Amino acid sequence: MPRTAVVIGATRRIGRWVSEALLAAGHRVHAVYRSDDAAAETFAREMAGAGHVVPIYRADVLDEQQARTLMSRVAEAAGGFDALIYCPGMAQGGAIITTSGEELTALWQSNVLGAHHTVVAAAPYLRLAGRAVAEGTADVPPGGRIVLFLSAGVESAKAFRDVPLYAACKAMLLSYARSLARELAPARITVNCIALGVTELAVEGAPEVDIGRLPTGRAVSQEDLAAALWYLLGPSSDQVTGTVINLSGGFGL
Repeated sequence: MPRTAVVIGATRRIGRWVSEALLAAGHRVHAVYRSDDAAAETFAREMAGAGHVVPIYRADVLDEQQARTLMSRVAEAAGGFDALIYCPGMAQGGAIITTSGEELTALWQSNVLGAHHTVVAAAPYLRLAGRAVAEGTADVPPGGRIVLFLSAGVESAKAFRDVPLYAACKAMLLSYARSLARELAPARITVNCIALGVTELAVEGAPEVDIGRLPTGRAVSQEDLAAALWYLLGPSSDQVTGTVINLSGGFGL
């Protein structure tokens, strides 16, 4: 059954992959972007050309009030929603001891604080989705869903040479997600993470990786990501919460 999903960072890169994957599966998408108007306009035009109706919202979820206003607007427009997917995650390389406090704050805000603001703002509406299941309301998918994105390898808490503070922020997000999963389970809301390795999306300035050295011998595709999302949003994952799906081609094995 189709869900109504709020996708944060929906119009570029991984977020766009997510939006397209959900639309392909028949889910309804409410797309949120922060500041790249050109990318949002391109996304809107191309989605319309593909026959999809996708409401698009401009909001900075690093601002708590904007996040609350956003979720209220989406709920009013959609008649409620039952899935939240947070895609943003600023990355930065460099040594820890040469990173300024301002740079670390920006990393933490993008990867953790923005996720927290959207989760808190969305929780009342996701709780309604969970309550509908408990009350036996017809034609409602099971419970609410939250999906957050990590980087492959952070689950092991190992040292990262190239992006140590980015990885540290993602490790914090993992701990956050697991605690949140425990807290929201009674409300029939699952919280899970997808940890991405090297994808087919080029990343400017990222360390070069020899794809051939990955156990699977290839990068993660949009189809790989779609399969993980479809599972986590589907009825078969009702008992799956606080977990990480590693989409990394065996990176780190």
